[in-house]
Amino acid sequence: MRLLPPFALRSLAVPLVLALAACGPPDPRCAALPGGGRYCLQPSTALAPFDAQQKVEARLSGRRETMIVELENDAAGMRFAALTPFGHTLLQASYDNHTATAATLPNPRLEPALPLALVQLALWPAAAVRDGLDSLLTLDDSGEHRRILRDGETTLQIDYLGDMHSDDRGPDARHRRLRVSVPSAQIELDIETLPHFPLAAPGPDQGHDVP
Repeated sequence: MRLLPPFALRSLAVPLVLALAACGPPDPRCAALPGGGRYCLQPSTALAPFDAQQKVEARLSGRRETMIVELENDAAGMRFAALTPFGHTLLQASYDNHTATAATLPNPRLEPALPLALVQLALWPAAAVRDGLDSLLTLDDSGEHRRILRDGETTLQIDYLGDMHSDDRGPDARHRRLRVSVPSAQIELDIETLPHFPLAAPGPDQGHDVP
């Protein structure tokens, strides 16, 4: 598998960190989420092993940046890195199913668990995501969209934009293109899985909720 390795650029780190300023007691598995509430990382075994390389287009208040993400998940944990298109490491974090740690962070106030939490919120089975959310937050999962809600307000939204009907792209096709929106930080992330780095398909008990 490729070296480590989505969701941080130096120019975008400060507003995201400010959006997460109200943090609870430290927990090496958990991260504050935009708009309040926390998410605690769930076991990597909730999803089949996979590795993926992704292109991420990040937008903040009209600014646009591009980065490459390398992501790996297996029974031992998760490994994640965000790189510039020229290969400079912006963020490098890992989770061994006990503790989230970071070798590189764009800002020391950014919790190491946050980028890994965003990955799990997008890709992990709905039941596992709900187990990781604190009591302030709820998950609304329609299959094509996921929303994290606090008091009925959307704090984070994930749109699955992949082709769910193309036979030659496999059952993981909808995860090949994602859009993550963080309204409180005015951040949008358009994420595309690059060729030859397929995301593993969920097992029969790992799908999205169907209304």
